[in-house]
Amino acid sequence: MSEQNNEYDLNQTDEYVNHLADVEKTNPATASEDIFNEHGVLLLKKGAVINQRVAGHLVQHKLKKELDQSISVANALTVYDVLNLILELVESEAQFNLLHQHFEFEVTIRQLLFVKPIPAQVLQRLTVMQKVMPDVFRRSIFSAWMTPLLAKIQGFPHQSYYSAFAAGLAHDIGLLHIPVDAATKGEGLSYQQWRALKTHPIVARIIMEGRKIYDEDALNGVADHQERCDRSGYPSQKPAKEINWIAPLIAMSDQLFEIFYDDKRSNKTILAWNAYLEVNMSTFGLRNVESLLAVLKDSRIASHVDKALPEVKVEDVTRQNEQVSELFDLAVGLFDIAANYPRSRIARGVSECITQMRWVRDSAGMGSEHLSEWLGWGEQHNDEIDAVEMAEISELLACIRWRFRHLWRLAVEFSWNDKLPAEDKAEVEEIYKKMQPLLPRPGLIDPEAPEPEVQAAAMANE
Repeated sequence: MSEQNNEYDLNQTDEYVNHLADVEKTNPATASEDIFNEHGVLLLKKGAVINQRVAGHLVQHKLKKELDQSISVANALTVYDVLNLILELVESEAQFNLLHQHFEFEVTIRQLLFVKPIPAQVLQRLTVMQKVMPDVFRRSIFSAWMTPLLAKIQGFPHQSYYSAFAAGLAHDIGLLHIPVDAATKGEGLSYQQWRALKTHPIVARIIMEGRKIYDEDALNGVADHQERCDRSGYPSQKPAKEINWIAPLIAMSDQLFEIFYDDKRSNKTILAWNAYLEVNMSTFGLRNVESLLAVLKDSRIASHVDKALPEVKVEDVTRQNEQVSELFDLAVGLFDIAANYPRSRIARGVSECITQMRWVRDSAGMGSEHLSEWLGWGEQHNDEIDAVEMAEISELLACIRWRFRHLWRLAVEFSWNDKLPAEDKAEVEEIYKKMQPLLPRPGLIDPEAPEPEVQAAAMANE
């Protein structure tokens, strides 16, 4: 499927067939009617179960009709199961429940589950996702709760909540239709895996559109959920004004889930969301972020949240600040090169992302010489340093480095543009290679593993 258009065909078979075979023991998928290929040749008789052998046969064909309309997945999730899973997740975490009760969201979420039926084709995919991608499934359940809650926090009309709920629940079903490594690896993707990952929002939108019950807000919210207001997202690096209003809420929800359940943290706390939101106002939109920050800082919420952040050493924070300062210095050269290519989507994304990050630096002082001097004083007067303040600064610096990880990925993509002169290409490559060791985690893409013949075709229309 093209990264930039809607060429995905619901009748084509892909990785989803293999996932159906993977769940054969717990949720066997049975043909509810004879299944034919596009030429009318019988591939699978009614009543047959999709196992590994059958999947290997089906995946070679384009079908006469969408596969999910011709199968039945056993023990599939129901609307009541989805409701119970949402409530169980919320009730399992006291801090989630605190937000849930504060906004009297119990009645709202129950109503949303029954405004319209959840199509069988969506429930079947969620059933399979629960087995083969349990972490993604759990995040989707969280998003089905958090996305409409964020809409309520901002005061959006009640009738818009369903679109936010539906998009939050189903936004990642497209991941079932791409190779597993591309869907779940999280770093070091090959060029082909990266291209596959970039398709999943559009695949999900087309699947949902085929159900004929979702409005344009839900569909476009799903299609745009990986776009970012600072143009650091994908697949199109859209400017903020072109991104559907639901998409940043889904994006925020996904990130808040990942932060809360980060196993590298010593304790789970929504307090950790604050620093991330402070640093990412331009990533998700000022209004979206400020509304949630106001809630998190409300004494009726904050007084019930564990304030403890991990203790940090001044020396470690000094190193973080030095890393952020180095990253900003490297961004100068990248910005100057990107400015020469205003017609390139990727270049515009690079420029806008850097501009927004400079705003964060200038407003918060992270990576600045002033902070460096203060930390130097702190190393000499350790007993006079406020431990809480130091921990908060450390969190902010860490979040900025995560934003640079997005910029690094844009820089790699920018270097793949076949219209970039050799001199500029070499300079961009040198910059992102210097950035890489300063990042908090290896980059999403493996810059050493592009496929040039695919790359040239993909970048031809830049």
